[in-house]
Amino acid sequence: MSGRIKKIIDKMIDDRAKGDTAVAEMTKAKLILKGIYVDKYDNNYEDNPEVIEKLIDIKKQWNKEEMFESDSTLQTAYSEIKLEEEAVLDIQSQISYSGTKVVIYFASPSYNHKRLSRLMQNAFEDCLVFGCTTAGERASEKLLSNSIVALSLGNNLIADAKIEVIQNLNGDFNVKEPFESFGRYFKESPYLMNISKYVGIVLIDGLSLKEEKLLDKIGGITHINFIGGSAGYDLKFEKTTIFANGKAYDNSAVVALLKMQDNASFKIVKTQSFNILEQKLIANKVDEESRRVIEFNHKPATQAYAEALGISPNEDISDYFLSNPVGLVIDENNVLVRSPLKAIDTNIQFFCNILQDMEVSLLESCDMVAQTKNVLDDIVKELGEKFVGCLGFDCIGRRTELEKDDLVDEYNNIFTNIPIVGFYSYGESTIGHMNQTLTMLVFEYDKLDKVTIDENTSCSNKSQRLEKEKRDLEKQVKELKEKLELTTKELQRFNIELEEEFYERSEREKKIRYLSYHDELTDLHNSRYYKLIINELDKEDNLPISIIMGDINGLKEINDTMGHDKGNELIQKVANSIKAGCRKEDFIARIGGDEFIIILPKTSSKVANIIIKRIEEFNKYESVNNFPVSISFGCDTKEENCDSILKTIRNAEILMYKQKSTIKSRYTYYKG
Repeated sequence: MSGRIKKIIDKMIDDRAKGDTAVAEMTKAKLILKGIYVDKYDNNYEDNPEVIEKLIDIKKQWNKEEMFESDSTLQTAYSEIKLEEEAVLDIQSQISYSGTKVVIYFASPSYNHKRLSRLMQNAFEDCLVFGCTTAGERASEKLLSNSIVALSLGNNLIADAKIEVIQNLNGDFNVKEPFESFGRYFKESPYLMNISKYVGIVLIDGLSLKEEKLLDKIGGITHINFIGGSAGYDLKFEKTTIFANGKAYDNSAVVALLKMQDNASFKIVKTQSFNILEQKLIANKVDEESRRVIEFNHKPATQAYAEALGISPNEDISDYFLSNPVGLVIDENNVLVRSPLKAIDTNIQFFCNILQDMEVSLLESCDMVAQTKNVLDDIVKELGEKFVGCLGFDCIGRRTELEKDDLVDEYNNIFTNIPIVGFYSYGESTIGHMNQTLTMLVFEYDKLDKVTIDENTSCSNKSQRLEKEKRDLEKQVKELKEKLELTTKELQRFNIELEEEFYERSEREKKIRYLSYHDELTDLHNSRYYKLIINELDKEDNLPISIIMGDINGLKEINDTMGHDKGNELIQKVANSIKAGCRKEDFIARIGGDEFIIILPKTSSKVANIIIKRIEEFNKYESVNNFPVSISFGCDTKEENCDSILKTIRNAEILMYKQKSTIKSRYTYYKG
């Protein structure tokens, strides 16, 4: 793909400039200072995920810089972009960072889960960020697939929040420790927390079959209401994933505890679209682990279910699973629906557990669209301006039924102008686990005036004037404070940019300096540095100074017969052998194509020859395409201060060429 980076940059500039050409030019300059050369990226430039991720970081930094004690309540966002980096940037552009405390998101399983979780946490790094995969996504009136939807909760709603991840659901998982962590964080026992000020959210691996066990353990520790759902994988029922802390988990659950602000509250609302029928089914024989009912009413489960429906045992009962599930009836307004998943021989496997000897009633579907609309209308009417939005958990069974009856568009329309984000799940959770139910966490917020006027108190004209003057003065002080803080932030940004530019320039200079004194192929010092250092090493304190000259044998033959890549490999292996054979204090440089010099301070000729033998020993184990690695060496030692170091180097070079001439015929013969 190409051209997307340009579109992202253009949008970032437009969002920041808002039509002001001067701000647009300044924004371009700031991008360049951060290493994004705007004009480089045109419509033909190949998309690069690393560049897009860098743009996400820049956008996040800008969002932080722009916030000033802002308030935030609830925001929704969605993206249908396929590339994770771009989709997160799209979500990020729809949610104001200012005041956001919690970000909950639901994503299609088509995305790379690990990358998506890391990018979302990075985009909202100071927030609690969590979510899961889905069997479909909801953003207000849009029923989506292959998308990401997100809901942000701000500081007007949420006073504080914490999340914990519970792993190993298929083992002996621990709920006590996470809730002890909640207790330490909020400084009160979860068992004693005010259930009108705290609410929990739980997202569970949808294939774990451990929803009931987890909810039962949570219910034994706290009275707080928890709402949530089971992660999905479309209709494939493959691997489902939980997102938290920038990571992706399977066989796990994320548990979030939210503490509401004093002027904010919540409601848990659920709606189903079934009538309770007279037919009862008692589960006489079950396999709880697999959620199978083996017998209803002392008959094979499939037979008893068919009889309750009044159909022939030979008819395909799966045709009735969506329209006629069963329900655990608490009262006429509270039914925990249990949807059949599939018939296995004469057993029926359910999405939820049906326990031994549990009595359930046969249900019959009714008008889902009308019933859901009535519930939403009641919420809006009851809460009025206090209503700010919902977090929704809808069942994949409801979506399937809507699609089968061609009612998707009609159902979507009832969510128009309703700020809701949610997902289609493999099961929904409130007090218990259930199916074919829309469960919603509804948020409400009572806006408070900045100045509360007691209309029942009569004030004198003088006191009213003083109050007005006080407010005006407070307003002026606030404005001056804002200007001061904005100026301070601008100075801080300017200092950061200067520091970044200085650091980048310093790093470039370090790299240039390093490359100017080192051989790029071998990482040894080069001839330029050797010429600078030789006089510093030629000191009386370093006597005796031994010089070893080395020349690679057969490099030309390798280059001519095998190519320069193999020649470079030979040079690198020789350099590695020299480094391995020398000591830390020895100076090594590559001073020609095949020529090396080793300067050995405070080293006698005897020790120098030992070092040569050591290098040759390392060479014995090296070859290039069966061509042996070897070096011709020459060595001489400067014993007295009056001796010339250049003469010593020359003597070592003569001895090196003398040795090389004695073995040249061997390499000519090897060549063939």
